[in-house]
Amino acid sequence: MLALEPALRDLMGTAGVPYEVVPEVGWDDLEEVLRMSPPSALVVLDPYAGEPCGALFPRIRDLLRRYPSVPVVAALSLRPELAGDLQTLLEWGVSEVLSLGPECTPRALRARLRQAHARPFKRAVEAGLSPYVGGDARVVLRAAAEVAVENGQAPDLARRLGVTTRTLTSRCPRVDLPAPRQTQAWMRVLLACMLLDDPGRTVYSAAYASGYSTERSLRRAITGFLGVDSTALRRAGAFATAVAAFNDRLREVREAGRERRKARREERQELQGIGNRE
Repeated sequence: MLALEPALRDLMGTAGVPYEVVPEVGWDDLEEVLRMSPPSALVVLDPYAGEPCGALFPRIRDLLRRYPSVPVVAALSLRPELAGDLQTLLEWGVSEVLSLGPECTPRALRARLRQAHARPFKRAVEAGLSPYVGGDARVVLRAAAEVAVENGQAPDLARRLGVTTRTLTSRCPRVDLPAPRQTQAWMRVLLACMLLDDPGRTVYSAAYASGYSTERSLRRAITGFLGVDSTALRRAGAFATAVAAFNDRLREVREAGRERRKARREERQELQGIGNRE
C-alpha cells in the first residue's frame, strides 16, 4: 500500500512477496482504501512529494490519528536540515524511515518493510502486557501478533517460531500461555479491538480487516472473550479493555501452571520419600 510520487514507484516494484503494490492511491482515496485493507497493509509516503516543504504534514498527522494501527513508512532524504521534521514524524507514530539516496536499494527497502510489518500492533501488545509475563512467553506473543496481522492460525504460529505444532502445544503451558489455538484466537480479538479504536474504521471494516467473516462473528467473539458488546467496548476503549482481559486470562494460566508444578514437586518428593523408606 503506498501513497507516493512516481520517483519511488520503480523502487517499490522491487518489494516482492508478500507485498502487493498499489501505486496509484492518492490522498483523497487513501482513507477509503485503508478502511477495507487487511491489517498487513503498509503506507509508504514521501512527506515532501510534489508539495512545498511541510505542506503534507497536516495530512500525515491526520492519517496517523485516524489509522494508528496502520504502519507508515516515511521515505525521505536524511539531510541535517530535516532532522526536526523527522523527529516530529516519529513522535506522531511513523513506524519506519526509508532513507532516499544511493543507499536506497531494493534490499534496504525490503528490510524497512519487514521492520515496519505489524509494528503498531506489536508495540501495543508489548506495552499492554503485564510485567509478570515472562520473556519466553513474550517471544511467542510477538510472533502471534505477526501471525494475527497476516490472518494466520495456530499452525502458522508454529511455523513462524520454527517448531512443529506438537512442540508449540507443549511449549505454551511451560511458558504460562494458553494452548496455541486459544492464544492465537486471543491475539485476533486484540487485533480487532485495536482496529476498532481507529477513528476511521467502522465495526464492519474492523471485522473484515481482522479476518472475521462477518460483523456478527466479530461481535460474538468480543462477547465470548470479553463479556461486553462492541458498542460499549468502543466507548470504553476497545484495546485497553481487551488487553486487560487478556492479562487476566494469562494470570489464570500462570496460577494454574504454578499449581501443576507444585503438585508435581510434591508427587516427586512423596515418591522419593517412599523410595527412601523402602
